[in-house]
Amino acid sequence: MNQMLKKLFSAAVLLSTPAFCSQPANTPCAVAPQLLFRSQAVDAARELAGWAHHVNLFDQDKIYGSLSATVEYSQSFRSSRIAECLFGTNSCNNDCGATIKVSGSDVAERGANDWLADYFYLPTDFQSTLHFSPKIQNVVADLNFYLGLDEWACGLFFRMHAPINWTKWCLNYCETVTDAGVADYQEGYFTVSVDPRSNLLNNFSEFAAGKAPAVFNDTDASSTGTADVTFDGLCYAKFDRCCRTKTRLADLSWILGYNFVNDEDYHLGVGIKVAAPTGNRPSATHLFDAVSGNGHHWELGAHITSHAMLWRCEDEDSSLGFYLDANITHLFNDNQTRTFDLKGKPLSRYMLAAKHTAPAVGLFTDAAATTLAATQFAREFSPVANLTTRDVSVSIGVQGDVAAQLTYANRGWNVDLGYNFWGRSCEKFSRKDCSSDCRSSCSSSSDCKTACAATFAENTWALKGEAHVFGFHLNPAGDADALTVSDSNATINSGTVTSSANLEVNHAANGYNGANSLLDAQISVPTEFITECDLDLVGTRGISNKVYGHLSYNWLDCEDWAPYVGIGGFGEFGSNSGSCNTGCSSSSDCNTGCSSSSSSDCKTTCASSSSDCNTSSNCHKCALSQWGVWIKAGVSFN
Repeated sequence: MNQMLKKLFSAAVLLSTPAFCSQPANTPCAVAPQLLFRSQAVDAARELAGWAHHVNLFDQDKIYGSLSATVEYSQSFRSSRIAECLFGTNSCNNDCGATIKVSGSDVAERGANDWLADYFYLPTDFQSTLHFSPKIQNVVADLNFYLGLDEWACGLFFRMHAPINWTKWCLNYCETVTDAGVADYQEGYFTVSVDPRSNLLNNFSEFAAGKAPAVFNDTDASSTGTADVTFDGLCYAKFDRCCRTKTRLADLSWILGYNFVNDEDYHLGVGIKVAAPTGNRPSATHLFDAVSGNGHHWELGAHITSHAMLWRCEDEDSSLGFYLDANITHLFNDNQTRTFDLKGKPLSRYMLAAKHTAPAVGLFTDAAATTLAATQFAREFSPVANLTTRDVSVSIGVQGDVAAQLTYANRGWNVDLGYNFWGRSCEKFSRKDCSSDCRSSCSSSSDCKTACAATFAENTWALKGEAHVFGFHLNPAGDADALTVSDSNATINSGTVTSSANLEVNHAANGYNGANSLLDAQISVPTEFITECDLDLVGTRGISNKVYGHLSYNWLDCEDWAPYVGIGGFGEFGSNSGSCNTGCSSSSDCNTGCSSSSSSDCKTTCASSSSDCNTSSNCHKCALSQWGVWIKAGVSFN
């Protein structure tokens, strides 16, 4: 029966994965900007162990019940699997976590999977290595209460579950700088004049914490107004060197059920389960923020309970029974703030976008100077995460938690050996219009932009890549103009532009300042802007398998109040997305795994009004592997 339930639920999880706005097979593997693992409150194994002989009793004509308290400590392992969910397999994964190299565009023989240092306001000759070893720890004080209501209706029961949880999430992140870099940025790359090394950041960690260079008072360009260039700091999906902790009552739940088959040697019952969102919502501020509970969703579903005695000795001092409890619930919509990547561009939230404004001033698309460019660089840069952090409504179709155990009883001693299957279908998103009271995860400091707006700023932001944003007049020489350029084929690893001439920008064409006044850099006609439908609303789903054991002693001689106490432990093994689990070879360049390149056919063509674009084009399977131990004590009464 357990195997059948497992197969049926696995099929439901697989079928629930969205299959629209699909991308070709050569698209780089997606990563999960926000990880939502199994709730610390969802654990049928922890509830069933040591409790089977105290609940769902036969031949009761009165009120009876049992109260138990379990204190559990758990800790994750397989750090590389967590890192893989966060950063993909383009990073070098090992048993301890992940390693990512950051290098500037002028570094000789850059690795194909290096992150481009230019995006992080670092010099073009900068090099460093990032190390991650994520770990999650939990302490749960789990309170369970069962009340048999046979005095009212034979087989009627009520259960309440209140787990108090302390959780600690550590990214265990550090950076080793191998070359701090001395190079200035050449004219036109970020600013009209040379952007000196002294104005740039010292390392990636400063960028990841939200720091940005000061406003640069640039040389005034001939055809544009203000000369200042603004560099926005990262507001969302930040890396935190410190561990993040939360203490919450995780998912307070109730079950009202009825055992419609009840005998001394077997029973079968069903119930209605409701869970209240007493935990915390995931935060978009930090990449690896602590979550206690199910992500702040209301839950409603079914509870199934059953057992069958497989053997009983003649003197009834010993027995062997099979017990099964299952909970299948739906997680309702909850309003959350999430950061997303762009479709076909994993980790693009850490890329850099350039702001444009309309109309252009003195920038023409023809030699006769009769047609102005539609837009022009507005002298502001921003990490993509600041633009793709949105208020969304999140729901989860189905979650299943099934525990099956064999219980051997000998007088007052009980030994439980069991298996627990947990699975959850993919998160589904729908966008919400942001109102004036929308939640902003940014601080109130001036360098931090709120990502919530009434509508997405269309025709405003374009991927910078390695394009130059200022061009210089060829005749007369020297003056400069802000350009309209985009490099939509850029990835977190590199841009496509190879020189100040901008020959590889989207739809490259000559730009002019006036009649026959040619600029030395190409412009994009038209410019490829980031649109609302470019957001890749990637969610997570999960499957894990747990084995557990429990040893307990029950004081059988006590009549009205019967105490019991026991110890137990488990090992849980989460499953990650198989298509991207190629890992990293033992070679030093760590260039195995998914392709880091992105071709033009990777970009989907959903219309911004299409309902298809309101949910994810894929789903990342991430589940936690962890071990744990517990002490469980309680008392039964009748």
